[in-house]
Amino acid sequence: HTPEEWARHAVNNMAQAQNTQSQAHRQNVRSKSAHGGTVHNNLNMYQELAQSMKQKVQNSYKVIEMLQRRAASIEKTLDQTALSLGSLEKALMDKDPLLQLCQWRLEQREKRPLREQVRDPVETALEDEKAVLIDTQRKLKEAIRKTKATIHDLRQSLHDCQLDIEHKMQALSVDEQCLRSTETSMHRVVERTPPSTSSTPRSPNSMKQSRHQVALHESSRNEADRLRDAEKMNRAFASHEEHARALREESARLERQCGQMAAEARARMERKLQERIQETQHMRRCLESELHETQAKINDTKNTMSETKHQIQALDEPKDMTANCASMRQMRASKEGITDPVSTTLQGHRMVILKHQKELTSHHQFEKTNLQDLQQRRTQLKDDLRDKTTSLHIDMNVLTHEVVRLNGQTWTGVSRSKAAYMGQVDRGWVPGAVAVRQRPRSALR
Repeated sequence: HTPEEWARHAVNNMAQAQNTQSQAHRQNVRSKSAHGGTVHNNLNMYQELAQSMKQKVQNSYKVIEMLQRRAASIEKTLDQTALSLGSLEKALMDKDPLLQLCQWRLEQREKRPLREQVRDPVETALEDEKAVLIDTQRKLKEAIRKTKATIHDLRQSLHDCQLDIEHKMQALSVDEQCLRSTETSMHRVVERTPPSTSSTPRSPNSMKQSRHQVALHESSRNEADRLRDAEKMNRAFASHEEHARALREESARLERQCGQMAAEARARMERKLQERIQETQHMRRCLESELHETQAKINDTKNTMSETKHQIQALDEPKDMTANCASMRQMRASKEGITDPVSTTLQGHRMVILKHQKELTSHHQFEKTNLQDLQQRRTQLKDDLRDKTTSLHIDMNVLTHEVVRLNGQTWTGVSRSKAAYMGQVDRGWVPGAVAVRQRPRSALR
């Protein structure tokens, strides 16, 4: 090679080296700029992700707290509704002995003597009480059915609420783990590649930026929908609780109303029964008085009959005397056998005796007839008095018995206060306890 070629070759090598150095410098500048933008944008995305996760965690905590409060409220409502159900069932059970006692009273009054089996106000009052008790049982059963359905709905609501809480707690746990992982990763990135103060962030591609904004908007809408669904569920659960509260208030009013209706029907029946007892007792006094007067008249009639019989027998003596005198006077001499004043008087005396004997005999026959009629009336009065006494004692027994529960069995026990009062009405009455047969509810309807 010539010196010129040697020099030219060296110069050319140096020029190429310088050109390559310039290209490398420009690339290094661009790379360093990209390094700073990458670090800046990466950290921004870390911060955005961390902020999004924190917001998600906060939202989850708020929703879970709201649902936990609702779950606790539903549990409290369930307990209160269960107590209401127990109260309704107790009220229904309490009506059974009253209905059995009412049926027993009707059956007892059917045992009254035939002449006393009248459809009196007591009978209608007992039937009205039975109808009221059956109606109250029907209403209480319907309230129990509604309450059980409400408890079922509340339990389903509680299950759904707890299940949603469980799901949200699991998602919250995952989000918190991701948040901790993101914060740790960001700290490591900052330590390895600290951001440069002189670097400027790179502007992302407009198309990528647009897609990111669309995805961000969509995800934000999904999160908003999630929160709205939780609020909607909370409002639905609250509506179920409000329905349960209204049902409890309605059930409480129904219990009071049914208790008042049953008490009023029972009081009305007992009032009618007391009036009937007083009426029967008054009629017994009238019968006893009439029986006493009839017996007195029987005694008086017997005395009169005895006197009449005595008077009839007393006529035998003058009757025989006139007959003997007339017979003896026929034995007079024919010249003396005239119809003189003595004969006329004897004949008149005999006619008077026969007249009075016939009259007394007729009176005696009427007296016998009257005595038979009086004795028959006395028997009728005694029978009527006996029947009314029996009916009175049945009504008194019905009035004084109350429902008593003993050893799992239902009995009618005698009320001491009522028994003491009834003892003053009739001292011959003896109270007695009668077992009430347990019947299935269907038999009482």
